[in-house]
Amino acid sequence: MSSEGKPMSNDERYALLRSVGEECIQENELRSLIEKKSNMRCYDGFEPSGHMHIAQGIFKALNVNKCTSCGCTFVFWVADWFALMNDKLGADIENIRTVGKYFVEVWKAVGMDMSRVEFLWTGEEIAKHAEAYWRQVLDIGRRNTISRIKKCCTIMGKGEGTLTCAQILYPLMQCTDIFFLRADICQLGLDQRKVNMLAREYCDLIGRKQKPVILSHHMLSGLKQGQAKMSKSDPDSAIFVEDSVEDVERKVRQAYCPRVAQKTADVTEDGSPQRNDNTNPILDYYQCIIFAKTGATTTIEGHTFATYTELEDAFVSGNISEEQLKDGLAREINVLLEPIRQHFQNDASARELLAQVRAIGKACNKVTTVPPPSKAVRRPHACVWLPAELRLTLDAANSILDATHAFLRDHEDTTVSVILPEWSAFTSDCITGDEKDIQAVLAYNVELLKVYGLPSVVKVVREKELILANSNDFWVTTINVGRKNSLAHIEELYGGLNNAGQVIAALMRVAVAVLLEATHIINLSCDGKLSELSETFTNGSVQSIQAPGGGIPLLSGPLIASNSQQQQPLNTESQLYLDDNEMDIRRKIKRAYSAPNESWNPVIAIASRILSQCGTVDITRADANGGNISYSTADALQADCGSGALHPADVKAAVRDKLLELTASVRTALATPQLKDLTQALKKVENKLKKK
Repeated sequence: MSSEGKPMSNDERYALLRSVGEECIQENELRSLIEKKSNMRCYDGFEPSGHMHIAQGIFKALNVNKCTSCGCTFVFWVADWFALMNDKLGADIENIRTVGKYFVEVWKAVGMDMSRVEFLWTGEEIAKHAEAYWRQVLDIGRRNTISRIKKCCTIMGKGEGTLTCAQILYPLMQCTDIFFLRADICQLGLDQRKVNMLAREYCDLIGRKQKPVILSHHMLSGLKQGQAKMSKSDPDSAIFVEDSVEDVERKVRQAYCPRVAQKTADVTEDGSPQRNDNTNPILDYYQCIIFAKTGATTTIEGHTFATYTELEDAFVSGNISEEQLKDGLAREINVLLEPIRQHFQNDASARELLAQVRAIGKACNKVTTVPPPSKAVRRPHACVWLPAELRLTLDAANSILDATHAFLRDHEDTTVSVILPEWSAFTSDCITGDEKDIQAVLAYNVELLKVYGLPSVVKVVREKELILANSNDFWVTTINVGRKNSLAHIEELYGGLNNAGQVIAALMRVAVAVLLEATHIINLSCDGKLSELSETFTNGSVQSIQAPGGGIPLLSGPLIASNSQQQQPLNTESQLYLDDNEMDIRRKIKRAYSAPNESWNPVIAIASRILSQCGTVDITRADANGGNISYSTADALQADCGSGALHPADVKAAVRDKLLELTASVRTALATPQLKDLTQALKKVENKLKKK
């Protein structure tokens, strides 16, 4: 409605909404949105983080009221979890929520139109819709490089070199918030530009036409010379809503006030205002707070100014003294703050809330350290992660079985869990990057592993089910792991990162171990150094066990093998897979590299593996070629191969036949209805990968 109580035209709605933002991306989209939608949703998020300055209190309320006057619903996302990630208020979630309630109470007192305002708490809302919310966080992570997300981290005022992993989660979650809250307009500060642009870029990545409009409000400057914006760490850089009349007068009197015409402040690429010694914070306050209301005026020394421009011109030309300008501003601000003072003085519950906030402020000089899990004696429990690869290699299958059998043998009253990393593989963009494809592949491979010899006492844990059954605990743990680890450390453990989702996957791995109360992690060769995270986070109460190699190397020559990557190309002839059919095994072993006098001989390596597993390697050959022979030690086998007493073809035949025998149960299982269905799903994934 207009100030006269009449319905506003679309042009009037556009003009009022546009006045909220110093920058609008894009103006034509805002016009189109107004024409198509009568009830738009605006969104802003705030971290409860101590005392509220005038920009958060008065300036925000003025902008919200402009938006609601245009028929918008304004959604405040009370970012309690974000404050936890950013180590605010001692990283104590109860303190954070108390301060969040205080912010809401201030806005009520200052006159924010609450009839069209919603306050939603991140912890509560995410818990209600955990699956949809976190899946989108993970999807945004997998679609963006780590360098792109690093650029967004200035929204927390953090430089790239000091980032923790939890702070990488921050922009991924903030980007998700926009879609989760169904926001049409992102009405945040100009310094949030990069993460808002991330949301628009994400729309392009997923083929969504309707992008959120970014309506970024001005960043009020600090009161001191050269302060591009206010700082809560410097009480005299800003006016706070709790300031007394005397505090306001003192701060305004001391404020920097150059007598120069004002220009729009330059901003950095991420939207943060740049230092400019010509910026006058007194005039900035007049323009953005005093004259923000439609029809606002101010009177100085008997002269009433109807517009900000008139006031600035009068000051720059010398018609108003600096003292007069400052006295007028102090008076106007105290008028605006008085309802807040009265509310917290006269309302008992508000008064108690303010006392709690002040007590929290005094107690939170230091960040709360992340409490490690209890070191109480626990039942031995080992976790091993199934590799998220299209086809499970025979080497990896052997490695998992050897490690699980050894753990069960060496520990009494023990448990082993095989983790199906559905969501961590999804956010790492493994296989096709499609969640359903990943689930199908993992289900297929774990069934084959069971048939191949996984002990029946071993539990199969679906990561997604574990997370959704313990959503809050899981993600708070994930955040805490991230708080304790620098991004640089994770990059070092990975040896480089392809996307931001891999960072989250590494943290999730630790949270899974904590939730399952694991005492040990079985580390496969493909896991690299990631198990170190669990050891350090738990102060050693979770120990890492390096799984032995599976004894099935690449079948190619030494140069190709040494240059091979961790994940091999699909259907490579140099790799043996658990689901290879009889023809595959015969063909691959026949073509395998096997030079008898070279140190690299994959056929002899496989024969040695068979020998350790079965006790002997039996060579069948004609009497003219020396007759049948059995080997019970790898040294004897290698010696005869090296001397020429044993022909490579005879070794290959023995290896082939034994592999066919050892994997026969898998091929039998593949003919069952359950595995046939999973095989069909796998073929669809494989075809999708070929087109990728």
